[in-house]
Amino acid sequence: MHEAPGQLLKTIKLYIPDLWSAKAHSASFRETRSGYLRSRITMLACVWGVLVIAWIPFDLLFLPSGHGEAIALSRALLGAFLFALARANHQQTSLRHAQLCMSLLVIGLNLFYLHAVWQLDFPLVYSGFIYGYTLLPIIHVAVLTILPVTLKESLGLLAITAATQLYVDQQAGRIFTPENLADYWLQNVLALMVLWSQLSKLYMLMRLYRQATLDPLTGVYNRRMLLQQAQKSLQLCDMKKQPFSVLIFDIDKFKRINDTWGHSTGDKVLRGFATFLQGNIRKSDLFGRYGGEEFVLFLPNCNADNAQQIADRMLSAIRQLDLPTGYDQSTLHITTSIGIASYTNGDTLSSMMERADRALYECKDSGRDCARYHSVGYRYAGDERRKAVA
Repeated sequence: MHEAPGQLLKTIKLYIPDLWSAKAHSASFRETRSGYLRSRITMLACVWGVLVIAWIPFDLLFLPSGHGEAIALSRALLGAFLFALARANHQQTSLRHAQLCMSLLVIGLNLFYLHAVWQLDFPLVYSGFIYGYTLLPIIHVAVLTILPVTLKESLGLLAITAATQLYVDQQAGRIFTPENLADYWLQNVLALMVLWSQLSKLYMLMRLYRQATLDPLTGVYNRRMLLQQAQKSLQLCDMKKQPFSVLIFDIDKFKRINDTWGHSTGDKVLRGFATFLQGNIRKSDLFGRYGGEEFVLFLPNCNADNAQQIADRMLSAIRQLDLPTGYDQSTLHITTSIGIASYTNGDTLSSMMERADRALYECKDSGRDCARYHSVGYRYAGDERRKAVA
């Protein structure tokens, strides 16, 4: 089903910060995009390396004596550089490394162009074999179409090619010739098309990523993505000998809200609750919807005492929330129960979650609107009663 124009514009407006710079992206999306860029850059460098080397016989056959050999040598060096770049890029996964490899790819292609036209004495011809070298900047712009990059990244890459061409045209003394101005017009149109293609790819990648990883109602991580990211974060904390804690939130008497006010109000409560928590956690924390009215907050580099303090602060703040019901100006006040557990040597993510879940059960058994912490080996008397009922 297609979006209405007004809704489409509203959606695109929300994506503008993400389309402008990678700084607005979440850590998990940066990781996803870096993997996508890695495969594209590796493929592009390999294909371009093969094509560059395959053209060497034509240089030796059709270029003037002396020039052909020098350009053929630079082609061989460029091909070797592109293959080395492809190998180095394939071995790394960080976004910063992918951005560096993109820049090096464009710089390498432009250095070859600069050397070739210098060897050919900055040609002014507009036909024949040599003329093909004056068109290299257009090709350098066109190949960037396959990359899903931000507007900031794209403008930086295009600026490298533009600066190189302006320098070459200035050396050749043809900046303001009619033929050259026509070329500039063509390249600017092409650059706009490339920008549109790149941002469209990035936009679609973000849409698909969010559909696959975010809860459609609240906009926070869904259960699968939350646990996947938490597992990576736990492993990193364990490697660095840092503490790690988990808080499981359960909105108290949520079924009563649905029965009294309706499911649309229940949805508003879930969205308001998620938005509040998402806006009051650290950037390194991981928060998502676990299912129904349950949410989970993972706290890297946070010990049990700090986790308890955070839970107490959250309890107090949530009591003060005014959540709209959708009927007139009426609002709802809610409370939550929080189960807490912290990492201990030998723990797994599932064992931590199990302890936090038992602590949450104790909260409900204690009247709700409270937080409980369960350490390894702690036995709550209510656990046996729960097993008996089950």
